[in-house]
Amino acid sequence: MLSTESAKKLLWAAELTFETPETFGMYEDDDPLALQMLNMNDMFAPCTGDGEYIPDEELPRVAELFLWYGMAGVLHWVSQRRGGVRSAFAHYNRMIDFVAAEELIKTELRQSSKRAYAKRQYMIGIDNAV
Repeated sequence: MLSTESAKKLLWAAELTFETPETFGMYEDDDPLALQMLNMNDMFAPCTGDGEYIPDEELPRVAELFLWYGMAGVLHWVSQRRGGVRSAFAHYNRMIDFVAAEELIKTELRQSSKRAYAKRQYMIGIDNAV
């Protein structure tokens, strides 16, 4: 698992937060919380400005999900943090469902060698399929 600092650096390099150390301080009213605020604009509803703050203790988990699944992992984390909220967009819901299904398999089969050969099926694209 990544350290908190390594997780921050990864999320900043991927430009997933509203601010990075390079952009922070350009304006006098910049909020330091923006350095750990995921940019969720237009992800859960159209034409919305939206963000989700990542507490320090969750930074390694969010970074790990991003490493495993890309933006789908981040969307899954935000959805779970918000009590399983769904997006207005089917595309993003499929991404959330995919990660939920894969994370369930990872929980059941902790060894990657067992997961590699496990024949599992799940459905994606049906609201709350997982």
